[in-house]
Parts: sequence; structure tokens; C-alpha cells
Amino acid sequence: MKLPHNFFCKQQLFARCIVFLTLALVLLPVSGCRRMPPEDLGVASTPAPFSLIPAEPAPPFPAPTTPIAPNVTDALQPILPPKPEQFSIVWLADTQTIAYQQDDEVFQAMGEWIMSQQKPLNIRYIVQTGDLVDNGFQKKQWDSFNILLNQFYGKIPYLPIAGNHDLGVKWEDYRGYLERPFVKALPADHVFKRGRAVYAEFSAGGQDFLLLGAGWNADVASAAWMNGVLRAHPNHVAILMFHSYITAKGGLSYQGDDLRDLIVAKNPNVRLVLCGHLRGNGFRAEEFDDNGDGKPDRLVNAMLYNYQGYGHTNSGQIRMLTFDTTTRNIHVFTYSPFTQRYYRDDFFKSLEFDLKDAF
Repeated sequence: MKLPHNFFCKQQLFARCIVFLTLALVLLPVSGCRRMPPEDLGVASTPAPFSLIPAEPAPPFPAPTTPIAPNVTDALQPILPPKPEQFSIVWLADTQTIAYQQDDEVFQAMGEWIMSQQKPLNIRYIVQTGDLVDNGFQKKQWDSFNILLNQFYGKIPYLPIAGNHDLGVKWEDYRGYLERPFVKALPADHVFKRGRAVYAEFSAGGQDFLLLGAGWNADVASAAWMNGVLRAHPNHVAILMFHSYITAKGGLSYQGDDLRDLIVAKNPNVRLVLCGHLRGNGFRAEEFDDNGDGKPDRLVNAMLYNYQGYGHTNSGQIRMLTFDTTTRNIHVFTYSPFTQRYYRDDFFKSLEFDLKDAF
């Protein structure tokens, strides 16, 4: 059968259109479109399986190697001198009679007053020069003393030494005293033979202070240890505590003779000695020539205070020492919060007095 002429014309026209469109797509891309990049002929990697385990965090950025410049403003700030300060040390002496009589209301009044004065008088330490109780092996006496102790212990630093009554008088045995929790809690490197001698240090108003004491029958025995502590703190103002050092008339006691020569005279940083034991109150000021040139270099003040013989209605005395780091004076007064009275010092003939240039 012969096909019509127009059929071939249509076929040719259709073929030409196909060729034309193919060339247009290859050679004349539509404006705004881009030719596809060539196919990557490399082998595709296997996809990682899905996991519920979180990916490891990215490592932190490395620290900058360029040092940070210091704050110029801070670097130019002047170094200011320490600010002068007034602070106090509470001095407890022989509380043995109060403990013996179990005058708990007296101990209660003493403790309450000390805590009420902690901020007004800037109390930095409480020290005690022995005979805390009348018999160190009587639990009921320690229970009574604890009424005072428990009010300030752990709130204000406390440093005691033992008196002959704390050792049982006739027994003179340290076992009872050394088992007291407040003695066992003292730092091991600040005690001699578990607490027979002790020391502590603190700073106030730009000045370093050293509290150093030795109990009954341990004072001479610990002299070498105490001298070592004093030499290790040459720039500290040293305050020594002995149970016995001077008498009420200002002379040296039996123990004081040895302690003066063995310790006080040998150490230029010793400026104050506190003691009890003998009844009453006394004072001694002694000059020492430290460099051997025949001229005095140092004044050491020694004080005795002990009101143990006073009865129930006249007890509870506390001696306060207030230090002024500007004048270097020590202001002293004795007060009983139980009787609400100030007590006159027998040497200074006054209710309060100042030790001039005392440290």
C-alpha cells in the first residue's frame, strides 16, 4: 500500500524536532540553571548503622597560646599598709573554786558575757593560766566548768595550760587533764607531749602574735621546746603563759626564777608574761639587754591575777586585755558579769590601767 506523501513529511518533521530539542538542551541551557557536575565515579562508602549511643563530644578548643595581658589598673594600685586594729584577749585564771562549789550560775554568767562582748571588744582569743578545776580527776567539776566552756568553745579560739589542781594536786598526774576533749583537739604540731605545753599564732593590725604556754611541772621540762618555738617565730610578739611566774608583790616565784633565765631572758620577742596560782594580783616590769651592749633593749611586763579565794557572792572575775596596734599599748581591766562589778588592781590602784608601749 502506498502511503500518502504528507505522512512522510510529518515523520521527517517530527524527527527534526527531536534533534532540535536535543541540541537545545545540550548546547543552549535555560537561563538561571547550571549544568550538573560530573558523576562521582568513586566507590560509595557503606552507610553507618543507626545507634542510640550518643556521639563523643567534640574536643575542646585549645587554650590560647598568647598570654593575657594583666589588668593595668590593678597593677598600678598601691600596696596599702595594714590597717591599725584594736582587739582583745580574754584571760581566765584560776576558776577552780567555782568548779569545786559547782557554781553553775557563775559559769553561765561568765560565758554569756564573753559571747556578748565578742564583737564589741573584738575578742580574738581566750587564754587560761591553769587550775580550771579544783581536782582534774573529778568529773562533776569538769561538768560544771563545761557550762562556761561550751558557750564559747568552737566560736572563739581557746588556749589553756594546766595548773597543779588540774593534775590532782597530790597526784600531779597529767592523765586526767590530757584526756579533756579541748586538749586532745589541739593541733599535734602545736603541743609538747600531748598538751603539757602549747602554742598558737594569729595576726591583727599588721602584727603577728604568738601565744605560748606551759603547764605545772612542764614549764622547765619544756624549756628547750619553747625556745625552739620562739626562735621559729622571731617577728611575732610573744605572750607567755605559766601557771606560776611572779608573786603578788611582784617578785619571781620559785618556778619564775628558772623560767626567767631559761626562756624569758633568751628570747627578744617575749614581751608579756601571764600567770596565776598564787592568790591576789601583782605586776612586774623587767628590762633586758638583748645585744650585750650594757643598755636595755626590751621591757617585759608580767601580770598575776587570781581571785580564787573569793566566795560565791563575789566571784566570776574575768581579766580583759585590749591591744592597740597603733599606740602599742595594752588596756587592762577586771570585771565579773556575775556580780556586775569592776575590780581594783592592787599594784596600779585602779579599776583599769594601760601598759605603755607593751608590744
